[in-house]
Amino acid sequence: MTATLRQSQTRLYAGGGLLLLGILVVSFVLPMVSDKLTAEERARINAQAALARQKEELLQFRQIDQQVKAGRAAIDTLERDMPKGSVGELQWAMSRTLHGLALKHGVRLQSVKYGLPNREGSKGTDLESIDVEFTVLGVYSSIKPFMLALEGSGQGFAVGAARLEESPEGARLGVTLRAFRRGAPASKAETAEVAS
Repeated sequence: MTATLRQSQTRLYAGGGLLLLGILVVSFVLPMVSDKLTAEERARINAQAALARQKEELLQFRQIDQQVKAGRAAIDTLERDMPKGSVGELQWAMSRTLHGLALKHGVRLQSVKYGLPNREGSKGTDLESIDVEFTVLGVYSSIKPFMLALEGSGQGFAVGAARLEESPEGARLGVTLRAFRRGAPASKAETAEVAS
C-alpha cells in the first residue's frame, strides 16, 4: 500500500507540476501569442490602408500626367497653327473673324483697336503679341455664344481682359485680346539680354 500511495503522491506532484506549468503557459505564452496576432492584424490593416493611399496617389499622378500631355499637345497645336504672316495679315484675319462672328451671333462691335507688335513678354523668342481692344453690344444671351465661338475660332490669341456692364443698348462687353504670331527670329542682342 505504501508503494501505491507513493505512486499516487508522485502522480499528484507530477500532475500539480504539469498544472502549474500549464497555468504558466496560459498566463505568459497565450497573451504573447494574442499580442502577436493583434500586431499582425494591425500591420495588415495598415498595409492595406497604405496600399489604398498609394493607389490613390498613383491615380492622381496619372491624371496629372494626362493633363500635362494634353497641355503639351495644346501648346504644340497652338505653335504649329500660329500665324506666320505679317502683322497686317494677322489683323485682317482677326478682323474677319470678329466681324463674321458678330454678324452670326447678332451682336455689334464698336471701336476695334489694334495695338503695335510687342515682344515684351517673349524676349529671346520669335513670338510677337498684338493687343486688340473692342466693345461688343447686345443681349447677354447673344454675347455669351459670341465669346465662346471667338475662343473656339482657332485664332492664335488669348483673352487678356473682359468687362461686362449694363448699358441702355443692353449688355456691353469690353474685351482685350492678345494675339500671337511668329515674327522675325530674335536678335542676338535680345537673346544675350535674356541669357544674362
